[in-house]
Parts: sequence; structure tokens; C-alpha cells
Amino acid sequence: MKHLKMISAIIVISVFFITCKKEESLQESLLNPNRKQTLIDMRYGESFRNYFDIALPKNRTTNTPVVILIHGGAWVMGNKNYFAKDIQNFADEGIACVTLNYRYASDISAVHHPDLPLDIRKAIDFICSKSEKWQISTTRFGLAGHSAGGHIAMLTSYLYNEDGKIKACASWAGLTNLIDHDQLNITLSEQLFKIYTGCALNNSDDTLRYKAASPFWNLKNTSVPTLLIHGTEDPGVPYCNAERMKAKLDNLGVSNKLVTMQGAYHIWTGEHHEEARRETLDWFKERL
Repeated sequence: MKHLKMISAIIVISVFFITCKKEESLQESLLNPNRKQTLIDMRYGESFRNYFDIALPKNRTTNTPVVILIHGGAWVMGNKNYFAKDIQNFADEGIACVTLNYRYASDISAVHHPDLPLDIRKAIDFICSKSEKWQISTTRFGLAGHSAGGHIAMLTSYLYNEDGKIKACASWAGLTNLIDHDQLNITLSEQLFKIYTGCALNNSDDTLRYKAASPFWNLKNTSVPTLLIHGTEDPGVPYCNAERMKAKLDNLGVSNKLVTMQGAYHIWTGEHHEEARRETLDWFKERL
């Protein structure tokens, strides 16, 4: 019975991937670099969460920059639809733009740091493999994200950019320091950090693991230019975290900007979301 179940599972998975490949090929067959187009549910890895949408601008070439937008959700929820409108706005401005799903952090499936930023890196490598077919650059990438997505965008840019393909990053209310005392005082922080890192914060070894999973502690004077956008009334990620991150970026001589949104909370809608999108677009236009 076990063998039959295993064989059935293999067949289902195989059929799933074959179907995905057929859908990908069909969408690619309709590509025209002179038109704005959107590819849906492109698979970049083995996990059922490893897929993305990409909006491709008209008149694109292999020099067209790519921005990847990473959804939030405390590393355990959320999906790519959060940025569905934003990728279209970026494409209208001449930037190919991706919104993707990544693996959730989980004790059950043993997904922890650095698995999530490594998913982003895997997506970058996959997108690069499509440069000629999609007419996009292999060396002009920007990463941005909201909340946990901002944290992942910064970590990926600082830790997994040995080839220099990522030129800049942006964080919308992203977590910067998992051992910051103000952050740890926020309800549920310790529980969520335990899921993301795979351990509780009990001893010096745990502290090192938390630092390894914090953008603040992975900054160097060679880190990519970083845009921080943060609300002064954020109840989930204290605004002081963004101020401390900026101070360290300044001390290291890393190009950066902190956009303070007075009165904004953690989730942005309306004018706050529009302001964040506009600031992020301008940031990447200058640096990609």
C-alpha cells in the first residue's frame, strides 16, 4: 500500500510539473518585446510555493532592469497577489517587475533561515536564464518587499549577491534586527522569530543565529544602496528600528534614504501605498 501511495504521489507531481511547463511554453510563445505583457505563474523551484508573475514592459531589451517585489505575512502567510497592481505600474515605467511566492517558514516542514532568501536568489537565477527569451537584463536587479518581505529583500541583497546582480534594495516597514529590545517587546515577535530562525532566543548561540538572520547585523560598507520606508505609528515593527538601521547605513557609508510616513501604521493603503510605490520606483530608476 505504501509503495502504491508513493507511486501515485510521484505521478501526480510529474503531471503537475509537465502541465506547468506546457503553460509556460504557451505564454512564452506569445511574447513580443514591442508590447507590454504579463506572464502568470512561472515556476522557478521545486516547492509548490515557488512561482511568480512578471510584468514585462514594452520596447524591452536584454538591458531592461528587473525589480522583484516580495510580499509580507510574518514569514508564514501572504501571497504574490499583494503586489499585483504594483508590477503593472513598474512595467509602465519601463521596468520588468516580478511578484513572487516563497516557502513559508515552518517547524513542520523544517523551513527556516536562510531558506526564504535563498528562494529569492533561486528566482533571480531562473529569471536570468530567461534573459534572451523575455528580453530582460541578467545584471540589473532590485529587490523590494513589505514587512517580512522587506526583511527578506534586505537579507538577500546583503548575503546572496556575490555576483553583484542586485544593485539596490528597498524595505517597506521591514524588520531589521531580530534581537532589538524594542522589537522583542512587540507581541508575538518571539514566537515568529522562533519559527523563522528555527530556535528560541535562549543563549549566546541563539543570539548568533538571530544576528545571522538580521539585516542590521549583516551590513557592510559594500552593501547595496538601501531605501527604508516606515510609518511612525507602526505597531508591529517599531519606527525606531528604521532609524537605527539608517544610522548604521550612514556610519558604514552605504547610500541610503529613510522615508518617514507620519501617522502611518504597518499596513498601508491609499496615499501611503501610492507614496511608497512612487518612492521605490524613483529609487530603482536612479540605481538600475
